[in-house]
Amino acid sequence: MKARSDRNQSSSVPWLAEALSAAGDAAYIWDLPTDQLDWAGNIEGICDQSNPDLLDTGHSLNDRIHPEDLPRRLKALSDHFGQGKPYDCEFRIRVAHGQIIWVHDRGVAQFDSVGSPERMAGTMRVVTQRKLDEARLERAANYDDLTGHFNRSRLRQELDHAISVARRFSMPGALLVVGVDKLAMINNAYGHEAGDAVLVAIGQRLDRFVRSSDVVGRLAGDRFGVILTQCSEGEVGAALDRVIGMVRELPVELDGQAIPVTVSVGCALFPQLAGTSHDLVARAESALAIAKSSGRSCWHVHTPSEKQALLHRHHVVMGASVQRAIKEDRLVFTYQPIVRSGDFSVAKYECLLRMKDEDGKIVPAHDIVPVIEQLGLTRMMDRHVLDMAVAELRKHPNLSLAINISGLTASDQSWLRALMSAVKATPEVAERLVIEITETAALHDIEETARFIAAARDLGCRVAIDDFGAGFTSFRHLKSLIVDLVKIDGSFVRGLAANVDNQLFIRNLMNLAESFGLRTVAEFVENRDDAEFLMRCGVEYLQGYYFGRPDFSRPWTIGERILPETAMAG
Repeated sequence: MKARSDRNQSSSVPWLAEALSAAGDAAYIWDLPTDQLDWAGNIEGICDQSNPDLLDTGHSLNDRIHPEDLPRRLKALSDHFGQGKPYDCEFRIRVAHGQIIWVHDRGVAQFDSVGSPERMAGTMRVVTQRKLDEARLERAANYDDLTGHFNRSRLRQELDHAISVARRFSMPGALLVVGVDKLAMINNAYGHEAGDAVLVAIGQRLDRFVRSSDVVGRLAGDRFGVILTQCSEGEVGAALDRVIGMVRELPVELDGQAIPVTVSVGCALFPQLAGTSHDLVARAESALAIAKSSGRSCWHVHTPSEKQALLHRHHVVMGASVQRAIKEDRLVFTYQPIVRSGDFSVAKYECLLRMKDEDGKIVPAHDIVPVIEQLGLTRMMDRHVLDMAVAELRKHPNLSLAINISGLTASDQSWLRALMSAVKATPEVAERLVIEITETAALHDIEETARFIAAARDLGCRVAIDDFGAGFTSFRHLKSLIVDLVKIDGSFVRGLAANVDNQLFIRNLMNLAESFGLRTVAEFVENRDDAEFLMRCGVEYLQGYYFGRPDFSRPWTIGERILPETAMAG
């Protein structure tokens, strides 16, 4: 289709249409008072060549936009005309023979002397393949290939959300872990295709069993997870019986052959028994193991001991105290210096979070950290830590700080967005912020952690692996995590000068760090002999009581030398 010559705004520049076609774009001029559209460039991709006037007005274009997308486009146009916001919108268009394509539409309006829009110029590009690729990537990130249910990662996200809602509105729920009994025997007897068919069939039966508010996902090879919302403890038994009976009473048909199948089920209740999805899954899987050991085709509900129940009640009380402390600004940092090994000058400070009680006394960290983890407050606390650290960095332009985050936060997009917002508002804070993730947390989901690390480093922050060596799998995975620093676990540093095994570990670690181009930090340096050994090995930064204890005041001495004897005396 060629643009009509009487209105073609591009005819005076004959190469423009060719350039647009080569780029895969279609350009348009939209005369708003007459609603006329003129096109140039790659318009064949969005118009029916047999009827070139189908999109010659704004009204005719709107008629072909998908009904679900039209309100979004109209709002984007309204915001552009009325508020001056950039017009940039993606939507679906129905083209020839009912085919649906995706287009990316961008444009800018021109206004008359009284401020009314009179003309709009823009470009459209067909982005159908990109949208299909994005949909495939999203599906791969969230869904199990075989059964089509949520995968383990997405199921955990849904479970964390369900726990949060249950806690907020006092609505009980339950997590069922449904394990297929003797799936390996089915694979051996009938083949792996039969085993796959069994898993698909059980997944379909679970779909029919659950309500619209419930969630089904695949936790592992032979296990499904079922989140039952608004399900009281008294209703759980009946639900478990139904799941087991539903599978046991209907063999799976495969090529005319009936394959007998049974399942066992482990159950854990929430929110009373767990703070996070990790806790709840562990309890439900423990209950599943008991059910299987009891003879299979049966169920077991996790029941806490009296000691666990008392501990949980203590955690609930302490959790309320933590939340009040946040509201009343009673969370504070204590700062410990990290020095350069060459001259003992201060390079940065590590922020260690502490809480004051209502009388102003400091609550020991070991009293609040387990509570935060148990009650699912980790993400909230990590966000608070980020806000506090960024505020300090903005106040003190020469300061560098290191903060610790949990493995849960490494997969928390809202925390990452908060970091992006902080860096956008004050770009210079990024290069002065070090984000520390423990090795064991990093290895829990190494792919997710690697994505988080890449995003943080792209913003200009540095990332460190804390407690390095504690997981004993560091050497194999370190190459996958492109970090800036590794902090040697303190258990290898204490008493180092007298421990030959730890000395060997430090030397091997330094060789590894050198080959990867990594800087190293040694924690828990408490005496001169250990410090001197670490310096001889080439460790670049030292941290510990030998150079300074954590201090509640702001002891900013960046670049100044610390005399260890003075630090120890303090």
